Amino acid sequence: MSEKKKRTELADFTTIKHHPRVMHDLSNNDYCIASAIFTLSHNPQSTFPGWYYGKIETLGKKFNLGRATTYRSIEKLIEKELVEKNNDTGFLRTTQLWWNEFESLRLVKKDD
Repeated sequence: MSEKKKRTELADFTTIKHHPRVMHDLSNNDYCIASAIFTLSHNPQSTFPGWYYGKIETLGKKFNLGRATTYRSIEKLIEKELVEKNNDTGFLRTTQLWWNEFESLRLVKKDD
């Protein structure tokens, strides 16, 4: 296997909504991890639609994050109820709170 294929490709970009990120006390890394979970869990051709089922280490490598950093980020997101983990499978997905606070902002502007 070539060296290129051994590497996990870095994510191209992440659009960060800083107002809700700061409001929920998330680092840029936390935000990137949650955003990737959201995006990867919404692949219509997924074997497990609605869930991110890949390795956590692979998810972290997409952002050049170490294993421990990635696990801490996911634990923080779970504690803040922005991500949930299926205890039987270990799969991850973002919650309704993530949708309400981060994703729906892309579609509609909330009144101040």
